Amino acid sequence: MTTESIRQMWQMSQAPSLGATRKLTPATYRHRLTAETASAGFIALHTAEVMHRFAYMLFGRPVSIPLQTVGGVSDEGQPFDLVAVQQSVEDAFAMITEQIGQLTDEQWAEPIPSPFGEWPRVQVLIFLMHHNSYHAGQIAQAAKKGTEVARLEPQP
Repeated sequence: MTTESIRQMWQMSQAPSLGATRKLTPATYRHRLTAETASAGFIALHTAEVMHRFAYMLFGRPVSIPLQTVGGVSDEGQPFDLVAVQQSVEDAFAMITEQIGQLTDEQWAEPIPSPFGEWPRVQVLIFLMHHNSYHAGQIAQAAKKGTEVARLEPQP
């Protein structure tokens, strides 16, 4: 697989993820499908943060943003700046696009460590594309069909 074809696949995968995030509004970004699920804005920020974590695995690029939605963190209803969240997603996609272009065709087949074991670099990127698409669907559904629901209190 060539770097150019991988770059093209990455660009194609951006459309649904960016589209869902760009459509969030101040009236919808706090929507959840249920009280137990994360809000659309939280999920959008999560995708940006995960792209930064994957950039470290894929390219050795240090994480350059604070992580607020990964590592077992739940959406407890904390406020987010919607414009900043949307910009974080845009920036993360651009950062991955730039990093992809810096690899040789041969580097995509190299095995790299990941939370799932050692995988070829291209498979780790494909997992990231799946992750982003999965969450894009959640964002779209929460924004469209959800409501601003108070988070349930944890049970003792």
